[in-house]
Amino acid sequence: MSAPHLILFRRLGAIAALALMPTWCHAWGQEGHSIVAEIAQRRLTPAAAAGVAKLQSGASLASVASWADDVRGERKSDFNLHFVDIPRGVHDYDEKAHCAPTEKGDCIVNALRRAQQNLRCGPTEEARREALRYVVHFVGDLHQPLHATGDLEGGNGFKVHGSLHGQTCKGACALESGNLHSLWDSGLIRRTVWDWGAYVDRLEKTLLATQDFDLKSGADQPADWAIQSHAVGELIWNDQLIPADGSIDDAYYAAVLPVLDQQLALGGVRLARLLNESFAPGACPAPAATTHWLHAEKGLQPTTNLGELKAQFKAYHEGGYARDQAEAADAASAYVLARAKQVAKPALVLDIDETSLDNWAQMAQNDFGYIVNGDCAAAPGTACGALAWDAQGRAPAVAATLKLYKAARSAGVAVFFITGRKEAERAVTEANLRSAGYDGWAGVVLRPDGTHSAFSAASFKAGERARIVMQGYQVLATMGDQPSDLAGGYAEKAFLLPNPFYRIP
Repeated sequence: MSAPHLILFRRLGAIAALALMPTWCHAWGQEGHSIVAEIAQRRLTPAAAAGVAKLQSGASLASVASWADDVRGERKSDFNLHFVDIPRGVHDYDEKAHCAPTEKGDCIVNALRRAQQNLRCGPTEEARREALRYVVHFVGDLHQPLHATGDLEGGNGFKVHGSLHGQTCKGACALESGNLHSLWDSGLIRRTVWDWGAYVDRLEKTLLATQDFDLKSGADQPADWAIQSHAVGELIWNDQLIPADGSIDDAYYAAVLPVLDQQLALGGVRLARLLNESFAPGACPAPAATTHWLHAEKGLQPTTNLGELKAQFKAYHEGGYARDQAEAADAASAYVLARAKQVAKPALVLDIDETSLDNWAQMAQNDFGYIVNGDCAAAPGTACGALAWDAQGRAPAVAATLKLYKAARSAGVAVFFITGRKEAERAVTEANLRSAGYDGWAGVVLRPDGTHSAFSAASFKAGERARIVMQGYQVLATMGDQPSDLAGGYAEKAFLLPNPFYRIP
């Protein structure tokens, strides 16, 4: 056999072998993993780029982005490490329920944490090289929505059929005798562009050029990414979008393409941040010596007394607080009003507490403590519980936000509120918004009752912004007082209001 024929024979053999592999062997296909890896590669710091080049002997991240799938058949304990099975209808990640150790491994959330630690502190260069390959792959996996959706093996057991762009999509498109999972692995990407490099270029010229993903990446963690991907998975797989017979057409493609783009772009940006942190100087520090926290000579004693901080809070509230709120809101207003003229269905997303409504009176009465119960009596020294305060519905508007709200509504921008308050508080929350001057909104989204997530509010709020995007809106901006209000993508710009009084992860 001649050399050219031998090469062709080997390639055909490899293709045939891939075709015979079970559908669960891959997350994103090689295209999706390469897209995420290449986006990250372009955003590495000099230190991270040098570290990657050394471990990779100059090869690109995209060249090894699917390595973890290649070795998965050899490493039986790796099987469960590519996904986390959170059933639809469940809104929280529970490590004991969703990431329990088994002979096939635990889940991708813990696997990614371990891989990152090994990348930072692995004992040998080979250990760190392997960890890098796992990190690149697992971050990609975690942003494929069906890898955080447990039903029917992440959609592998949900058959789909139909046509995209007038073609029945046999084989690579994974519609003819295919399943939903394989459609998301590769089919949708291959139906958008032929070459994954062209997909990266497309995202760089559109989404990555207009969205400030860096700010919205936040300090969220793999568990938060899993919850967000799970929320998105519920959006792209439901009875309203896909009928029970599994028929898929161009309407489905049009509805989910913004989600596909966001998840790939977000995965790339988050991977870059994770790698930049891992290769930063001091990323693997020596264990700190045990010492008492009050030893001033060790530099561990706080330099500001708590009472002094409270005095500073009060002075800031009376001084520059309103000014700083106005600065952020005015910047949001300028951007939204300019962009509203350029899109068909513009939208603005606002947080509520300390963004749209001002709870200073409650915080001051509680001396900045978070108190759930208490009747909010006016007597000095009495507690004002959060639920009782909300029920009174007397929080005034944040003046700067109300000004932004009215300007956006006058310009035809749909305004949505997304809040961490629970659904049980809907009536009092909506009444307070109206009494404060907000009316005519497009929607008020509250967290489902019974959710007790220990993870960032970002996962919930990003998922709800994704829902808005899938309704055909262009979310021009999201504004809140917490970084977690802004993290997770699905908005062009993010505007952070000041809030030194408390932090919600």
